[in-house]
This record gives sequence, structure tokens and C-alpha cells, in this order.
Amino acid sequence: RGPDWSGLYQHGDCYLAHQRLAIVDPASGDQPLFNEDKTIVVTVNGEIYNHEQLRKQMPNHKFRTGSDCDVIAHLYEEHGEDFVDMLDGIFAFVLLDTRDNSFLVARDAIGITSLYIGWGLDGSVWISSELKGLSDDCEHFEVFPPGHLYSSKNGGFRRWYNPPWFSEAVPSAP
Repeated sequence: RGPDWSGLYQHGDCYLAHQRLAIVDPASGDQPLFNEDKTIVVTVNGEIYNHEQLRKQMPNHKFRTGSDCDVIAHLYEEHGEDFVDMLDGIFAFVLLDTRDNSFLVARDAIGITSLYIGWGLDGSVWISSELKGLSDDCEHFEVFPPGHLYSSKNGGFRRWYNPPWFSEAVPSAP
């Protein structure tokens, strides 16, 4: 969503596109971001506040950039889909695992970073940080719920943010 870099990645019928606002590591943090063998691909909008601590927990990984978001692909390699609650920050990301063509989408706990999901007439799933990215190509679209992830492996949403005080009985409004 920024003016500093345009990145595009295509694998089969999966496309990841990113417009970057370079804040952390403006010199080498261009996206998409990859793991070491480039089988995991990530586009991210946001900031990961605890990225330095997370890097220290993965000494066997080689990070290509100093970007705070570079930890996401490596965490997925280590922990699968269960890594999202390790992230402290504001974020929305799409991760593509090219080994099995699965993808994972997640949004920060309270929805600071915008994210939308849509479904095309052909059954395709579309993700965008701006609604205008979906409106022409999707038959149905909605706000991606905060604190949730969408897994293509499981075919739907699940809440990743589950603090002990949370209760569905607490009234809320969109």
C-alpha cells in the first residue's frame, strides 16, 4: 500500500502482489519475502514488534533481509500454522507454501491492519488490503475478521487470538 516498491510473484494459478512502504530495512526488505529455498513466499502489511527476539529463537535460519516481517516464512517452517500467536504487532499477511500449493492468511488481533477476503465465481479466493482490489472480480467479499486466520488446508477461518479473558458472550459490533 506504499510508493516505495512493487513486487509480484506467481506460482501456478497463485499470485502475490505487494506495494511497499519501506519503514524497517528500506534497502533490502522488498517483498515478497522468502524462506531459504524460496518454497515459502509471504506478502505482509504491518510491523512485527518482536522480530528481533523471534530471530534469536531460530539460529539455524538464514534471513535475507533486516525486515521485521522476514521472520514469518521461517516461523511457518518451524511451527506450521500455529505460529501466528507468536507475533506481536499489527499485521495482515498472505503466505504461500509452494510445496503443496496451500496458503495461509492472517490478521492481527484487533484488526489494526486492513484486510478483506473475497470469492470469485470460479471458486477462487482473493485477499486484499483494500476493498477496491476485490470489488470487480469477486461475487462475494467481506472484512477479514481480526484475530483470525484462513487456511486453504482446512478450507476456512479459525480464531488464532484466544486470550483467557475472551468470551463470545461479550457484546460487540463491527
